Amino acid sequence: MDSALYKDLTVSRGLNYHYYFSPARESNPTILFLHGFPSTSYDWRHEAAFFTARGFGVIVPDLLGYGGTAKPEAPAEYVPSKIVKDIVDILDAEGVEKVVSIGHDWGTMINSRLGNYFPERVIALAFFNLGYLPPLVSADVAALSEATKAAVGYECFGHWSFFNEDDAAKLVEERPDSFLSVGFSDDPTLLQSEFASAGGLKAWLGAGKMATFGAYITQEVNCSMLLGRCRRGASKRTSS
Repeated sequence: MDSALYKDLTVSRGLNYHYYFSPARESNPTILFLHGFPSTSYDWRHEAAFFTARGFGVIVPDLLGYGGTAKPEAPAEYVPSKIVKDIVDILDAEGVEKVVSIGHDWGTMINSRLGNYFPERVIALAFFNLGYLPPLVSADVAALSEATKAAVGYECFGHWSFFNEDDAAKLVEERPDSFLSVGFSDDPTLLQSEFASAGGLKAWLGAGKMATFGAYITQEVNCSMLLGRCRRGASKRTSS
């Protein structure tokens, strides 16, 4: 992505957002791209180039906690209703009244809230990898995991329970290659058997296991997209 088209903005609650912006030409709409976990705006590099070249407006933020955007430690700062207001602050700063918003993975949560809380700012919503996610008063991860297991025959959210543990972040940061390899392996069955199963991811990291990265994880992708690793001076090792 063209680094000259990146900007930084302090949103109304005092946090810095780093984002890509190219204004629309003529009467073309602006497209907002919202990445998932564990990615950054770089996830949308091909789409950004494609639509920018054709005169569409393009906004691609590093969402809160990722890339060049602020990374507050308090979990309460990551409430979707707050993040979506940050996104609207970006739209306001760029004079963009309405967007076609596209969310991938956890970006679909922010995409959903944009439609819930600011429908007047939306032309259309598109969801990739996950569909619309309604607001939740509370979330019982164990119950959700059991429900999905009953529906599809295997656990889908066991890793959520691990992420909620106090030592999860430390373990992931100590063994980033182990973590990324199971999530982006050339063997997709590991997502089911190791990553999303109850206790599976913690055991995998605890043992320091490694899987073979998929061929799509090039050095460029490893450095520029996944967890912003090279910005932090982390390992540049890659499988390709």
